[in-house]
Amino acid sequence: MTISDIKEKQVAIEKALSEKRIKDALSIMGALTKVNHGSHLIDEHYNLEFTYKSMLKYTVEGVTDPERQKVYNNILVSSYQLCDNLVRAMQNRLSSDIFYETRRSIEAGLHKQLLPLIETFYSEIAKKQMSEQAGIGNPTMGTGQTEQGADVQLFRKLWVLDKISKEESEQIKNIINDESVHFVQRCIFVSALTLGALNEFNLQKTLLLLDTVHHANKEIKQRVLTGILLILFKYDTRVQLYSEIKSRLSLLQQDEGFQSNMITIVIQLIRTRETEKISKKLTDEIIPEVVKMQPNLRNKLDLDNMISDKFNEGENPDWEDFFQDSPELMSKLEELSELQMEGADVFLNTFKMLKHFSFFTGVSNWLIPFYLENEELRPILKDESNVFSSKTVQNSLANSGFLCNSDKYSLFLSIPHMPQFQKDMMGKMLEQQLEQMDEIEADEKLVKAGKEDSIISNRYVQDLYRFYKLYPRHKQFEDIFAWRMDFHNKWFIHQIINDTKHLRQIAEFLFKKEYFQEALEAFELIDVKELNQIEIIQKIGYCQQQLKKYELALIAYQKADILKPEQLWTTKKIALMHKLLKQPEKALEYYRIAERLKPEDLHTQASIGHCYLDLKDYAQALKYYFKVEYLDTTNTKVWRPIAWCSLVTGNIEQSEKYYQKLLISDIRTQDLVNMGHVLWCKNKRKEALQFYQKGIGKMKRGFDEFFETFKEDTPFLLDNGINQEDIPIMLDQLKFLLEE
Repeated sequence: MTISDIKEKQVAIEKALSEKRIKDALSIMGALTKVNHGSHLIDEHYNLEFTYKSMLKYTVEGVTDPERQKVYNNILVSSYQLCDNLVRAMQNRLSSDIFYETRRSIEAGLHKQLLPLIETFYSEIAKKQMSEQAGIGNPTMGTGQTEQGADVQLFRKLWVLDKISKEESEQIKNIINDESVHFVQRCIFVSALTLGALNEFNLQKTLLLLDTVHHANKEIKQRVLTGILLILFKYDTRVQLYSEIKSRLSLLQQDEGFQSNMITIVIQLIRTRETEKISKKLTDEIIPEVVKMQPNLRNKLDLDNMISDKFNEGENPDWEDFFQDSPELMSKLEELSELQMEGADVFLNTFKMLKHFSFFTGVSNWLIPFYLENEELRPILKDESNVFSSKTVQNSLANSGFLCNSDKYSLFLSIPHMPQFQKDMMGKMLEQQLEQMDEIEADEKLVKAGKEDSIISNRYVQDLYRFYKLYPRHKQFEDIFAWRMDFHNKWFIHQIINDTKHLRQIAEFLFKKEYFQEALEAFELIDVKELNQIEIIQKIGYCQQQLKKYELALIAYQKADILKPEQLWTTKKIALMHKLLKQPEKALEYYRIAERLKPEDLHTQASIGHCYLDLKDYAQALKYYFKVEYLDTTNTKVWRPIAWCSLVTGNIEQSEKYYQKLLISDIRTQDLVNMGHVLWCKNKRKEALQFYQKGIGKMKRGFDEFFETFKEDTPFLLDNGINQEDIPIMLDQLKFLLEE
């Protein structure tokens, strides 16, 4: 059996258990036990199946058992555990994934037991402290130096550890809370617990994190909360079976600060769905535009003199003029700037090529907080030949929330490989930009409560994103950022939040980012809890509309209309749904109401015109299109329906006048054909054939496409005096012209 087969069976078992199909799960596990050949697992499976059969037998026989549900839940838990044990045994033996390679390596090495390794770790700390006091050695903690350091070994052990005793659990908790241990090391230990639990369900690791949610250190606390969210999300169906988890969540539900913090991280995790879109926008739209305009950019921005003293006095006054030449680029850059300010990951594209340094070989270094004392940075920071040796730049970069920890390491590690002029230029630019960023962040921290926590958690989420997307062996891990991130649908989130306020935050963020299916689900949950909130109902309707579920959208809008009749926005939406459902009479009825509510609304006037057009009442449609033209003399798009309605109502001169306008301003293929119709109706056959020929030249399918359009328009031509007998003659003449 291959690793792929094992994973497939695991998914099938867990799906069956989540749907409470225990018999099906036991059947799949029975087959796996025979393949695995582990006698203790065969016995475990036999005993579990026997217990379940007995429970079923007593239930069918009508035996009353007040503990039945408890027994049933225990069987479910045991089934999950048996699946864990089976898959783990087979993966430990067969898998070449780094997780299982690391586990085998530890089992075969010196650090097989956790408690002796913890003692070694503390011994190493004591030796360093003694060296510092004696004035020898360096004051760094050693994190990120080598794979042999006790801290890295402890990270690896915590990561792959499967069974944790009560004593071991207490020791791990003590380390995480021990202020004498550098916070950087405690951070990576928390990450080890998270990564391990995401790879294999582990109740002890989950409870350890839940016991540490109120940690005094902000960096550690935000990692703990992020880890909890991800673990509970992945195992949502399963964790409901554990009273230990339920009781802890119940206690946390009373903590408003905890709830707000968790919702902030939820939104940050949802926002990672934007990362690839932002990277694509940079690659496909912004960078090519900048490259295309490079000569202009160099001249306008005076790049050659960029490092002069004048540069530090302020921004180049020609920048604005440059962007006036390219307003679309300016708009895109402003959009990116706004995304950056709200915490979006705009730097993935910039730094993903800078993850090739040996520093990123070890798993722990992808998740290590950035700190200037890291041994890996010492040679770089000692070099006084570049601006990065400035303590101001170093501290600003270290504290900045605009770059995640991983990207900060990438930036510093790349410095020795830069030409000197590039170091100087980048240093000068960073010095100025970081000063502005520091001011913005400082202001936000003063104004917004919890802003610092938000910055820390956002950096960590981006670190995780880079690990799961860019680590050389990332395909050996389940990509957590490929998840749907539908936290609103998870059992655990409703154990944490006790009102709709926080659920509304999730719903509104999804709505803002146009994830309409997920937003719809969240708004519907709110609607169940808080009936008849008109804004919620309107947004449910809008989501349904964007998902092209027009009948359901109409129902929601009609409900909103009952709650608050004749509201302009709702009325126009009801009209639009009727129009999209091919019900022009009903659409017209509601647009008439909208017209009464706001008589001069251009959109409503145009929409009424469209309804009459759909009803083939061209004379009435024409009246409304003329009204739109009168109210907005700059609107040239209204000329097209005016020209067409004039043609079909027999006002050929008026139709020609408007098609002539369109020929000058905004000609389209269909306009050329329609102009041909107008000229034919005026008995100008040669000119008509010329326009038909031009129209066919712009059509993808040539004459066939033209003929389909012509057939639809034939009744209007006949109404305007064209003889039926002349039509085949004109068409054949057109074919001859096309062959010339």
